[in-house]
Amino acid sequence: MADWLDGVRALLPGARVELVEQLGGSQRSQVRRVRADGRTVIVKQFAGSGDGWVREAAALSVLPPRAPVPRLIAENTAPPIVIMTDEGSRGSVADALLGNDSAAAASAVIAWAEAIARLHQATTGMRQAFRDALAQRAGDLPVADSAVADDLDSAAGVVEEHCGTLGVEVPGGALAQLRSLADRLGADGPAALTPTDACPDNNIWTDSGDLVLIDFEGAQWRHVAWDVAYLTAPWPTCWCSWRIPAEVGERAIEAYESVFPLPQGFRGEIEAARTGWAFISTSWFLRQALVEGVRPAKQDLPAPSRRAMVLHRLAQASGTGDDLAVLAARLHAALTERWGPVPLAYAPAFRGAGG
Repeated sequence: MADWLDGVRALLPGARVELVEQLGGSQRSQVRRVRADGRTVIVKQFAGSGDGWVREAAALSVLPPRAPVPRLIAENTAPPIVIMTDEGSRGSVADALLGNDSAAAASAVIAWAEAIARLHQATTGMRQAFRDALAQRAGDLPVADSAVADDLDSAAGVVEEHCGTLGVEVPGGALAQLRSLADRLGADGPAALTPTDACPDNNIWTDSGDLVLIDFEGAQWRHVAWDVAYLTAPWPTCWCSWRIPAEVGERAIEAYESVFPLPQGFRGEIEAARTGWAFISTSWFLRQALVEGVRPAKQDLPAPSRRAMVLHRLAQASGTGDDLAVLAARLHAALTERWGPVPLAYAPAFRGAGG
């Protein structure tokens, strides 16, 4: 503890600093609330030599005041720390989804969409500023401002490997079509700075009732459809990826568009991103899903299983009739034969309404 506290004291010279509480953490980082001369701040300490600190510090350093995010107070490389404003502890969208009030959960999802839209609106045109901020902090670490093409290429390779193991024939153009989404949904389209992992638990309600987005250790510059598709996939990078009613998702997309108007035909881009997420997340989860049965993705909380996530997303990607959809359908059929049907449940808050 002494190392990171010493780092905080060095960044807040003269302040009396004490730990208030541990807020969370992972193998990548630890998050703590700290009191410094009568006010509380949030300290995020990063582990290892990855690019999490680079991305979070860079993103927070360029995000303008109108973006619904914490404000950067200070940063340090050794130990790798960011200190940011304390936005409160009134719960998250995930808490609403875990509750028993469907109206509150729907309102929370819509607030999430509006917050993402405000972030996108606030950062449009800031790609070079983000690139410069990354470069200032990266040193010899290779840190690109966008990883979409790499993610899709990796997903194509992993899916092809699994298809070989499962005896699933891959249509000739399917993997090329998957990789081509990097051009269709590239960073040169309607793009913005995004946390890339805008899960229902990566936000916090402030005392004033606003929703603030947190956790930018994966921050990238990318096409906004990848974020909007979180409402239809749903939540593809998250443990709490329960289904939400279609009408709630539609209302949330409309709320997004009321803040950040989208070009005609953009709904097709959302569907393309949803298909991309189906294969990217399948490449992440399928190896464990093949051996873990129906264990929840996050075992200390009520969460869907990886099998449910994979089957639901592949079913969604099966509808267009092109080579990629045929591959999704074949893989879905092979896995259903192996596992049986594993439906993706609605979020707990929506189950009383027939979900």
